Amino acid sequence: MHLAGVDIGGTKICACLGNDKGKIYASKRILTQPLQGSKNGLAATAKMLEELAREQGIEMDEIAGIGISCPGPVSTKLGIMLNPPNLPGWENAQLVRFFEETFHKPVKMNNDGNAAAMAEYQFGSSKGSKNLIYLTCSTGMGGGAIINGELVQGVSDTAAEVGHFVLDINGPSCPCGQKGCFETYCGGAALAKKMREEIEIDKIDTQVLKEAHGLTENIDVGCLIAAVKKKDPYALRVWDEFILRLAQGVGTILMNFNPEVVILGTIAIHSGRALLDPLKKQLSHFAWRENIQSCRIEASSLGDQISELSGLALAKLASSQ
Repeated sequence: MHLAGVDIGGTKICACLGNDKGKIYASKRILTQPLQGSKNGLAATAKMLEELAREQGIEMDEIAGIGISCPGPVSTKLGIMLNPPNLPGWENAQLVRFFEETFHKPVKMNNDGNAAAMAEYQFGSSKGSKNLIYLTCSTGMGGGAIINGELVQGVSDTAAEVGHFVLDINGPSCPCGQKGCFETYCGGAALAKKMREEIEIDKIDTQVLKEAHGLTENIDVGCLIAAVKKKDPYALRVWDEFILRLAQGVGTILMNFNPEVVILGTIAIHSGRALLDPLKKQLSHFAWRENIQSCRIEASSLGDQISELSGLALAKLASSQ
């Protein structure tokens, strides 16, 4: 069964063709910001899909469904993005209607955290796990929950917004308007901002800065991970604080959802055992032993293909409607 997937992000839009087994035939990407909004963005995305189909020798009539992963907040009932903070010009974008009218195919859309959870459930190493939580663990901390084999959507499409569990009401301000959100401690952008400020203000001599070639503006989580592996004292302190807050967030998830697997995205993929081992040691502070022992915690096996596979997972749902 041929499927089409789309992932709309703040930096790039990805379009792909694949099948219901998670095999990706081909994909294309374009930068989002130069398109200046949804009118040009959707037209360019449709053009990418048509080009992919032509290059693969597939007729558009042979595609059984289209799936669209995008930033929240969304309305799955209306098939629109509402007011994505990092996508100016995409407010109230009519995603489902556009692709239905353009290609005359069934279309399914959802926010990127939910779509990624569906990709893990359909195609990942924990495929078919009935109680699965996915955490993006990337620039931000998005999430999605599969409970008893069903995606938990919520009455206003905001279920499993785990990145905005409040861990400390006196914590750092979050763009969402709250303070001390999980994301403000464990999102990659927040971690990088914290390090840049500390290193610059306190004139800290650290391997983190060396990994950034001496430029604080280049500091990111990749620099932190590299410095941790080299046992840099400052990096290890930041990493320990990050792991403790990550354990607090994951422990909250274990107590709320009692899943059989928690899958962590980008930061866990790139740091591996350096993250997973200390995380598991800290969990006993935040969750019951029964909940911890009944849950596997692992890095995603889907890696850089998660964007494409998120769209294909939704397309698979669309084709079964």
